[in-house]
Amino acid sequence: MQPRQISTKKNQKNYCQGLTLTKDMVSCHSSMHADLEKLVSSGKIPADFAARLDQFSPGKYVMHQDLGVGKVSAWSLAKSKIKIDFEKGNEGKILGLKLAFNQLTPIPAGHFLIACFDDPEGCAKKASDKDTILDFIRMVLTSNISLREGINDVLPMQPEDLEKFLSGRVIDAADWKNWWEKARTAMRDNPSFRLPTKRGEAIVLRTATSAAEALLADYSDATSLESCVRILDQARLEVLKGEFELTAKLVKAMEEDISRGFTEPQHVLELIIIRDDVLETVATTAEDKAAMDAALTAAGVESVTTMADKLKTITSEELVGYIGDLPAARQNVVYAALPETMGDSWLPYATNIFLFGGAKVTAPAAEFIISKGAKEQLFTDLANGISRQSLSPEVLIWLCKERKGVAAEVVDKNLMPLGAAIMSAIERDSSEGGPNRALRLRNLLLDDKELAPDLVSGLSELEARPFAKALYDSSVLPDLDRNLLLANMMKVHPSLQEIALNRRGGKEKQSMFVSLRSYAARKAELEDIINVRMPKNKHDLEITRAEGDLRENGGYQDAKATQRVLLRRSEELSRLLAQADPTDFANVDCSTTGMGTQVTFSAPKGRTVVYTILGAWDSVPEENIIAYSSKLGAKLIGHSVGDKLRLPLEMGGTPVMMTIKSIAPAPKELIYPDGEIPKD
Repeated sequence: MQPRQISTKKNQKNYCQGLTLTKDMVSCHSSMHADLEKLVSSGKIPADFAARLDQFSPGKYVMHQDLGVGKVSAWSLAKSKIKIDFEKGNEGKILGLKLAFNQLTPIPAGHFLIACFDDPEGCAKKASDKDTILDFIRMVLTSNISLREGINDVLPMQPEDLEKFLSGRVIDAADWKNWWEKARTAMRDNPSFRLPTKRGEAIVLRTATSAAEALLADYSDATSLESCVRILDQARLEVLKGEFELTAKLVKAMEEDISRGFTEPQHVLELIIIRDDVLETVATTAEDKAAMDAALTAAGVESVTTMADKLKTITSEELVGYIGDLPAARQNVVYAALPETMGDSWLPYATNIFLFGGAKVTAPAAEFIISKGAKEQLFTDLANGISRQSLSPEVLIWLCKERKGVAAEVVDKNLMPLGAAIMSAIERDSSEGGPNRALRLRNLLLDDKELAPDLVSGLSELEARPFAKALYDSSVLPDLDRNLLLANMMKVHPSLQEIALNRRGGKEKQSMFVSLRSYAARKAELEDIINVRMPKNKHDLEITRAEGDLRENGGYQDAKATQRVLLRRSEELSRLLAQADPTDFANVDCSTTGMGTQVTFSAPKGRTVVYTILGAWDSVPEENIIAYSSKLGAKLIGHSVGDKLRLPLEMGGTPVMMTIKSIAPAPKELIYPDGEIPKD
């Protein structure tokens, strides 16, 4: 069913005045003013110029950019002046004809603005009355004749156009939102109107015998699956009740789109959900269900694609890319289908979505996983991600927001590494540039006044100091924000004030020990930035700047962005290298565990586990190489052969009781740069 094309003829009904523009009335408007006819007849002015003048003759309507709609009440051709009565009390304005040509736009006969000018109270009454509001809107839509000279077409109108012309003229500006809600509801419930589904689309008048037919026609006319979803979301599905044949046609069209929608997978999932809602709405009784099944069979729909059918063809990596575009309620429908679809593998599938799906996914995905009794495994994965500092900013935000809620257990057990993971994510995002994914995490740290204190409240002063120091030394945070955050943490541990005092006095001790290998790697990165990447970036800037028009110069903007990233990273590396104390861990004391030692444990079932304790930059969790500054590193330090410790067999695993079997110096290849390992 095609939407009705709006007529461009001027003999349309004027609903505000209750009149019909007859042919005589149109010809009366189109005839030239008597004063002009005399001038043309005498040959004093050409006919085409007279036709232009006639647009400003007494009785004609004009539009002024500031004064609005006006009606010409008198003129003097001898003095080249016209008198205009504008709306809102601005009557009797005198303008020269030359100025009028430049500043006024003639309004063609039959335009709705003329009706609103001649009878503002009547139009306002019709626009406000629920029985006539649609007649008023129809009058506006069908008489929005182009104001451009020589074009008599009726132009389509968007909601923004209605507001532009009616707010403050027919509807009080303060009441516009309330009026528009009432008007939109009335149009949505009337099949003669089709509302836009997105900004930039026009309101359409059409012929439809029922709301169900209108819905089917709108769906058929949609040019994309996104438009289909918007149309169905906006519709009232109740209009399909009892319309089994029309519903079957709609379901058939939806099923065809579901099977073909390879390029819009997120909207395919939404169509499956909406289609199920349609069938559930229509078939509320056994009798209705039988009638619906019969109509579907008659329409050639033998079966429909279920959510489980579709999910079997989608990997979690693919779903991660677009599930965040679905509303939370529809995400929940997808999650609910996972156990049936994936069997025992549903949990890793859902966990992958939770970890990488983005800000709109973390909360509903976590809620679903926990509701299915898989909280323990989820928290194990989270603890592992915290220790590895591999969690996305979105997951860290969820942990922070739920630190006293559903995530309290995992947060309380990982306070020290969680603080480090947060700072690592913020610093990493700043140094890498790009979309600034950690901005929301940084803002949360600053806006939630209790977050920083909560992250150190369960720690000793010694355990809290690395996080407080990393935060206070961060180049990403402004000085004022760093001072406020440290002040908040000092409410829990007052002695943290020493961090600020030491820095201000320039007496802060270098307490970050790192291996020669990791120090050399970061020093090499800084030298590469200074000696190679920055000069190349400078050259790129010079070349792209010479191309001109810097605001529209994409190459120049990219080079400037790269420059900012390089500057930030060089500043960060310079600061870190200045704080670091590189060491070769020579002559390490192996009577107890400590930095530079390799500790061998005997574990249950005859297993042997080896942990290596090195500097702050040397952590490789998957190889059991632990930084002394980490929580696990602090736990490993200070023990002798024969001591028993509860440690995981592998990172992220369940801790078991182990016994220290031996303590030896750490391998030199882990401490020295390649090619600089000393010979024994």
